[in-house]
Amino acid sequence: MKFSLIVLLWFWISSPEPSPSTDVWVGTQEEPYVKFNIRNLGINVEGVFESFSTKLDYDKAQPSNSRFSAEIQVKSINTGINKRDNHLKQEEYFHVEKYPTITYQSTSISSSGQNKLKVKGDLTIKGKTLPIELDVTLSESGGKTGFTISGQLDRRNFGVGGNSWTMSDDVYLDLYVEN
Repeated sequence: MKFSLIVLLWFWISSPEPSPSTDVWVGTQEEPYVKFNIRNLGINVEGVFESFSTKLDYDKAQPSNSRFSAEIQVKSINTGINKRDNHLKQEEYFHVEKYPTITYQSTSISSSGQNKLKVKGDLTIKGKTLPIELDVTLSESGGKTGFTISGQLDRRNFGVGGNSWTMSDDVYLDLYVEN
């Protein structure tokens, strides 16, 4: 146990921090993004998926007629540390060779207040599909509708990472897309 703790602390200390000059974490109202956040060793670890596509068929008059879908290329994961990204692509986490994509397909959409939606849908990670509910805030700018999306999931439900006393089970999602 003592040896494991020493190895873990060495890895944590020796892992380079993301460069403060990188703009990976910056999302503007003009650029779509898919971000996630999870606590590991008491520190928030942020990451992005740099390659993804979305399809938004949004009906402003009847939000319930709308449909949202997304496909994320898992190999595009970027946490700012290549060694960690490569580890996350392995079988214990995302198993990129077998499951190259994460997909989402809405099943129902409802208004939840002014410029707000609740989107229920099916999220598929590592071949396992489970329902997830997302909160969406709408914004209008330059003739486009912006969709700021947030949600939460338990990574263990999808078989990502197994049991861990250092890594949180909760993963927070943050997305922005325009239509």
